[in-house]
Amino acid sequence: MSFPLRDTPEVPHAPKSPVGRRFPSVTGAALSGESLCFPDDLFGAPSVLLVAYQRMAQVDVSSWLEFLAMREPELTVYEVPTIPAVADRRRAGWIDNGMRKGVPRVLWPQVVTLYGEGSPVHRFLGDDGFVGASVVLLDAHGVVRWFDGRGFSPDKGGDLLDELRQIDLGQ
Repeated sequence: MSFPLRDTPEVPHAPKSPVGRRFPSVTGAALSGESLCFPDDLFGAPSVLLVAYQRMAQVDVSSWLEFLAMREPELTVYEVPTIPAVADRRRAGWIDNGMRKGVPRVLWPQVVTLYGEGSPVHRFLGDDGFVGASVVLLDAHGVVRWFDGRGFSPDKGGDLLDELRQIDLGQ
């Protein structure tokens, strides 16, 4: 007896590592109302982007935020929720208001949502379905110097800080 061959869904290829490449130019809206263009508006100093594709990634985002705030309080860190569906842009006000209820006002400038603009970031960083943040360390020129997309751990945090120190030393 023979069984018919099943069509297997095509597995998307993971993009090549973003390390060493310039972050794609995208514009988002901070919860405080300002427009911000990544990476152009960040030039001049290293920064970290915590990119989240799902609301459930907030636990991971919070772990990174706490770790970085304790160890590098002067480091610029942005939480970047990405909502790639252009249709969700119509609900942007409703979504942003919901986020404002859970984020202290002082942090609103550091929460920058990408509506419909998330797709270039998604393609650049990839997504293997893991529910967590993609963590991106950008140098002063918008080039990715460190990347991880598999969840927070103190060891990974240490690795990110080691790379940050290399940037600070001009290496």
